[in-house]
Amino acid sequence: MLDLPSPSVKDAPPPAEAVAPLMRGLDVLRRLTDADGTLALAELARGTGLARSTVDRICATLAHLGYLRLDGRDASLAPPLMAVANACLDALRVPGPLGPLADRLADELDESVSIAVPDGDDIRFVHQVLRRRALSISFRVGDLLPGEGSAPGIVFRRGASPSVDDQLVEPGLVAVAVPVRGPGGDVVCAVSVVSHTSRHSARGLPGVVRGALEACVRDMEGVLRDDAEVTGLRPGPRSSNAGGAESAPVQALARGLSVLTVFSGERPAMTLSQVAEAAGLSRASARRALITYEYLGYVRQDGRVHRLTPRVLGLGCAPLSRTTVPRIAGPHLAALSDTLGESVGLSVADGEWVRCTARVAPRRVMSVDIGVGTRLPAGATAAGEVLAGKVGEAVADGPEDGLWSVAVPLRGRDGSVVSALDVTAHRGRGERTAWAEALRATAAGIEADLRVTSRFVTVPRH
Repeated sequence: MLDLPSPSVKDAPPPAEAVAPLMRGLDVLRRLTDADGTLALAELARGTGLARSTVDRICATLAHLGYLRLDGRDASLAPPLMAVANACLDALRVPGPLGPLADRLADELDESVSIAVPDGDDIRFVHQVLRRRALSISFRVGDLLPGEGSAPGIVFRRGASPSVDDQLVEPGLVAVAVPVRGPGGDVVCAVSVVSHTSRHSARGLPGVVRGALEACVRDMEGVLRDDAEVTGLRPGPRSSNAGGAESAPVQALARGLSVLTVFSGERPAMTLSQVAEAAGLSRASARRALITYEYLGYVRQDGRVHRLTPRVLGLGCAPLSRTTVPRIAGPHLAALSDTLGESVGLSVADGEWVRCTARVAPRRVMSVDIGVGTRLPAGATAAGEVLAGKVGEAVADGPEDGLWSVAVPLRGRDGSVVSALDVTAHRGRGERTAWAEALRATAAGIEADLRVTSRFVTVPRH
């Protein structure tokens, strides 16, 4: 079993060397996470007990790093924050190697499948494969469940195999979980099959899934054996966030956060010197950051090396892991519409049609009104040509006389076209070259957010 710090560590006073601005910034991120990603700045001040001016500076720093978006009086978690969760998920060396096997199990059983690891006395999900139904399961990567109140938690707390959740989490929900052991025999994670009582009873579910689940665990343990040799310490590049620390409003917070992103699957355990070098920090700064994280339970020390704990996933992962392409694109579309003064949006293919999944239009006397969900003939729009995969940029007449549109593709992590980004306006306005350039720049920004968000989770196109 993984040796993780107990949540009660926070009851003790912080060490003298703990970084106070870093602790305050982490508190802000936790409260935003608990609020499902968005809170008013005034509410953050009340919840943290900090002065409003302090909250403003913390949020300005997090926005400077790309981790937050500030919209008037509200602060919202932003996709680049998933880089922190990705570092943790990669360093755990569980969801990356074992995720595809969980996906296969979910397809075989046509049920939701989860992978969980212990987080103190509780458990935290690190991989989810959900079946889309009218009555569906809504766990998220990063969600925390009580150890005694869930099937994976019973695996870790009691050593039960299999363990059964008979509506412990919620009435109607049933699950069966089994341990997955590493090469040394320790329990690395638990894989569970989750269903509801309209499909299976708690007594019947273990028998239904037993054969497929046991085969999946054997394959997972084989992967972990093969993977064991690549987890040694290796030097790595500097943190991508460290360079912006000196211009951040709260530099100690920015420097401290850079420490989290230097861990990875190739460097799951690092010495103080390696952390300092990778983050571009002095040994003293890196040491104080690590002391702070160890006190809060985000890092544990094994001899001379330090490792991230799953508690890092409590910093924004759950709300960000269940986002969609339109949600990621929303702020980018608003900025583009402001810049061009025209209607901009996203579309996906829908048979011989294209369907609008997001649209932002400016306030003006005459503007294009294409609502989300509207379907248009694919051949009548530039978006349709782009989604057909024939061109990297398209121009076409709009869906009505007097309209025209320019569109470019929006590509996912694997390079495939996931949506078309377009600007549509009255034919008397705009210029193709300028619009295409602005569209490509916006697409690049959306794609960057999509890449970091979709590394370990699936991001739906609509």
